[in-house]
Amino acid sequence: MKVTFLLALAATAVEMTACFICARNLIKLQRDDWDRSRRMLTLGATLSGLMALFVVLANIINTVHELPFFLLQPWIGLIYMSMNIVMVLYPISVIKPEWLTTRNFTLLFLPVLLLAILYLLFTDRWTLLYAPEHIWKNIALPDVIVRLAPLILMIPYCLIPLLLPYKYYKSSAYHTWIVIYCLGLIAICLTHIALMLTNNGILLIIMPLLVTNFYVFSTEYELEERLRPSKHHTEVVQTETAPAESSPMEPDLWTRICQIVDQEEAWRDPDLSLSSLSKLCATNVTYLGRIIQQETGKGFKEMINAKRVECVANQIKENPDIDVQTAFFNAGYRSRTTAWRNFKEITGMSPADYRLSLKQQ
Repeated sequence: MKVTFLLALAATAVEMTACFICARNLIKLQRDDWDRSRRMLTLGATLSGLMALFVVLANIINTVHELPFFLLQPWIGLIYMSMNIVMVLYPISVIKPEWLTTRNFTLLFLPVLLLAILYLLFTDRWTLLYAPEHIWKNIALPDVIVRLAPLILMIPYCLIPLLLPYKYYKSSAYHTWIVIYCLGLIAICLTHIALMLTNNGILLIIMPLLVTNFYVFSTEYELEERLRPSKHHTEVVQTETAPAESSPMEPDLWTRICQIVDQEEAWRDPDLSLSSLSKLCATNVTYLGRIIQQETGKGFKEMINAKRVECVANQIKENPDIDVQTAFFNAGYRSRTTAWRNFKEITGMSPADYRLSLKQQ
């Protein structure tokens, strides 16, 4: 038991250190103040670091003074619920920045406020629960129900980013990344719920390690990978495409592909894949890939990347002062690394060198 306690304390110290480092790096490299997403991630990392610091200090005090411990500690559950909401604010501000209005922000935290008011009614009258079986025996008691409420509400909050309409020409992230982020958040919530209900020693170690990896991954993606347009980005409104219905009057497959890819500019969708394009063309993946190879001499990814790089090059030609990240964003890229690599592979030069070559002509 002593070993488990020390390992849990060490894992929490690692979480505290990692979260504070992530917050510092986010603040240090914060260049685009207009984008609230980075500030939301900074806030989440900072609060998680402070919570880990509190846990470390609380455990030291608990060891020295041998304070009693009981499950479902009320204010701890409410604090974790608030932190969970803060962690949800980041993907929301990435997917749909305009959704995070003062009204919606207030609605998100309203349950926390209402529960806090209910908690005040039970001050100094909490039922002490020392084992999981005590929870089930007293589950009908009002104060136990109130303490279980934050745990129940945490999971629905994690699903909010997945329920918001995803518009690729407004969102600065791949939809796949949003799903991964939400799954990671759900894993943290489920671990926290199990921890609050059992105080299991293994979970005391797993929980801080999950949070550490979560913030390190998110910060790395934010600083190194996620491609965002400049502050003066002009939104390019795209025509949304829907799966086509097969019919006897349907044109041949290659004509249909050209219509969707070229006229409807499906290549601007950062999440476009061979599978999603096959659905739009009402055909199967194998046949679609074969047709593209026959008609263009390229694979699907090569064809799409060629069109995106051509779009970037045309934007630089038309507006030599355009921000390169904005040009990449308009062309359907959401990864800074991928965009630069593809541009250099196809044109043989970096965007900066390409811009310079145009000025020298």
